[in-house]
Amino acid sequence: MTITAAWVRTLKKCKELVIVTDSRLNGAKKMDCGQKVITLPRSDAFICFAGSTEWAYPLMHQVANAISTYEKSATRAQDITVLKSHVLKVFEDLLETVHDASGDEGIPSAKFLFGGYSWVRKEFLIWRIHFHVPKLQHPPKGRQEQTRTVAEESRFVAVPVKKWCGQSWIFSGDTEYEDDARRRLALLLQSRGKAPHQVSDFKFDWEPFEVIRDMLRDVESNPFLFRTAHIGGAPQVLKIYEHLNSRYLGVDWKRPDGSGSDLYVCGRRTLGYETPALWVLDPDTLISRHPFYSASSDLDI
Repeated sequence: MTITAAWVRTLKKCKELVIVTDSRLNGAKKMDCGQKVITLPRSDAFICFAGSTEWAYPLMHQVANAISTYEKSATRAQDITVLKSHVLKVFEDLLETVHDASGDEGIPSAKFLFGGYSWVRKEFLIWRIHFHVPKLQHPPKGRQEQTRTVAEESRFVAVPVKKWCGQSWIFSGDTEYEDDARRRLALLLQSRGKAPHQVSDFKFDWEPFEVIRDMLRDVESNPFLFRTAHIGGAPQVLKIYEHLNSRYLGVDWKRPDGSGSDLYVCGRRTLGYETPALWVLDPDTLISRHPFYSASSDLDI
């Protein structure tokens, strides 16, 4: 499974949407380099997943292709609020191609976070997308069944994330990890005097990232958790800006043996001869560096 955070980070005069997730894929084996968040071809939107890759990867990549080949969407003329409906229609259409499923294998076992910048509403928007299966309703005795079947009512739905004092944010993943992340976030904000009840103007900075960073470090530092936890690997970071562009950040992530750190991009450890042309986040200082710019470069990152 997964632990993912998406939130609107406030800077001095602008805002940005930040998405962070772990990198572990689970199954008959564990793989700590699975890319879970992708920027969509129009560059002002993202999608990421939690759950079965067997469902998530085909749906995510077909949505990306659908956007890139549909001019109205690819050029951003289709606002993110309309794009959300387009994504749901693509998902539903793809679901119709599934056949010969055994038992519950035909029910999508993945959920998604989707969002981006709305040029119509002038704000960042985030939705949680999941497959909704209604509970079976039995009609009263003697009354003919008039309602549609459960299969006909089952569908993908998009639910807007809640806001905390006007700030959009969400943790998504396994219930146990979501609960742990929310608890850690509340304690972190309160310890710094930045909780909503402690300040008059509540804003998020990097706190959700710090929560996931610490959760992943706890996994790596405990041999039992490293073998059994459903989350792991280096954190993946994506930013979406108000100027309708997006950018992945690399992360300097310490080796489990403590011998140093390596540069990770989208969960993958880069090779020694690679010099990715992107900003690299120090997970402790929360300061970014770039291999081609000096520390004094006046650039928006």
